[in-house]
Amino acid sequence: MESKKELEQLTNCALCANMCKHSCPTYLATGSETITPQKIARLILYQEKSFLEDEQGFFEVMFRSSMCGACKTHCIYENYDLRKFIQRGRSEAFQAGMLPDEIRKRVETFMKFGNPNGERQLFQKGTGDLGYFVSCSAYKDQQLLEAMDKIITVSKGQVQQFGGADICCGSPLYYAGDTEGFKQAAQKMKGEIVKRKLRKIIVDCPNCMKMMTEVYHEIGVDLEVEFIHVTEFLNTLLREGKLKVNRANITATFHDPCILVNDLGISAAPREVLGELGFEIKEPVYSRDDTHCCGGLCGARIGDCNLTDKVSAMRICELKETAADIYVSACPTCKAVLSGLDMKDITEIVAERIIDE
Repeated sequence: MESKKELEQLTNCALCANMCKHSCPTYLATGSETITPQKIARLILYQEKSFLEDEQGFFEVMFRSSMCGACKTHCIYENYDLRKFIQRGRSEAFQAGMLPDEIRKRVETFMKFGNPNGERQLFQKGTGDLGYFVSCSAYKDQQLLEAMDKIITVSKGQVQQFGGADICCGSPLYYAGDTEGFKQAAQKMKGEIVKRKLRKIIVDCPNCMKMMTEVYHEIGVDLEVEFIHVTEFLNTLLREGKLKVNRANITATFHDPCILVNDLGISAAPREVLGELGFEIKEPVYSRDDTHCCGGLCGARIGDCNLTDKVSAMRICELKETAADIYVSACPTCKAVLSGLDMKDITEIVAERIIDE
């Protein structure tokens, strides 16, 4: 443990009444007490004190957290985030060579191609000091890319779009516990941004934005550029009248991506965008600060595939209860994981409503 304060924080969590488990999607989807925040904290504390003999079992639990931040949002203690300690456990697993198979394969792919999805071409389009970073998840989504391209064209913005190839924020390595590999990816990303002389960057993936605005700083890689999530960008365009749209007359349910709301604090902007488009919003029971993870955080997904499927199925059922006409999110990964709902990204929804002049 790095400090006495951290030990006290972890001990408080391990001895807590464990009520935050009722906001934990992995617990709610499985009913497994072993993977509640309090029980995970207790295991980490026992590992720290060398009370555990099953090292493999300990590492497996570290990869059963969705890392969604619900426990942080609903924690009774200030400035405490259990994910920091889980992340250390994952780093120990990486060093010991004890990664879940799916995550190990994703790391191997990343090391070979510089991204988690395998060989792909560089995406480079447009000019200007305003950038749009195409995340790994968005790169695979042609509909999303076409929608963003239409929005940029119609708004007459000078936007430099880039991504693909080996340009990746590195989050799959981070969540796999590969600290050194993640640092290298962060340094490369910094170089790509500096090379393009960007002053501000639009980001479609909440997790990429978290990496570049928060986690990079923690490892000593600071990016001297402003970041804005795509929902904020779209909201500004609509409010400034740079996009003329046909207002809708149907209902929509917005799925709050966990990192977007729990780490970036963004929940109003996407709803304001849908409001500008005329949609009647039907909120699910678990929304905004109470949202549940889709199950697909970090691209490599949770280490336990069966657990992932249960979390995703639970979230789909929660959203379906609204019986809305369409289901919308603002994260390419959420859209892919919750495809059973025929979910669309908010960028696509905006592009579809644009009045062609």
